[in-house]
Amino acid sequence: MDKKLRAYASFFEWEDRQRAELGVVEELLETLAGRSERLLSQPQSYKPDPPDCVCRNESGQLVAIEVTEIVCSEAARLNEQGHYVFRNWQPGELAKHIAAQLERKDGKTYHGGPYAEVIVCLFTDETLLTSDRIKRELVDATFGPFRQITGAYVLVSYDPSVKSYPVQTLRLVRSS
Repeated sequence: MDKKLRAYASFFEWEDRQRAELGVVEELLETLAGRSERLLSQPQSYKPDPPDCVCRNESGQLVAIEVTEIVCSEAARLNEQGHYVFRNWQPGELAKHIAAQLERKDGKTYHGGPYAEVIVCLFTDETLLTSDRIKRELVDATFGPFRQITGAYVLVSYDPSVKSYPVQTLRLVRSS
């Protein structure tokens, strides 16, 4: 079944949602390994969802990965109607959006566990959400507390100036 690709913030768009999620996870894992932050391996799509994907951590334990997009649905809708607009994220809006996404993901029931970790990868191709801006906006942000989520990252579309996919690690608080 062919899916029409979105016109707005579409760098990570694929015709197949499952393949898109796996592609995002593969880029996340490659970037984390490249900067010696994490060595997660063997990523694969997982059904039944959630989680979207699973992989193995450094100890060989199973890790659940949920994938979600940071995108302005209103800007996407307007671009589909032929308007050329971008979302101008105001200070604080990004952190609020991420907090809501993480809260939603933390409330899910993950199939196929037990999982040593539950990681959320938030990805974006929003034109005005550059890696520098994301870093500035989230430098002091802390998210949580969470019952299940143990790690979270924001992955930005490919940046030719650094020849990589910039990743921002998010600070989380776990529930006791």
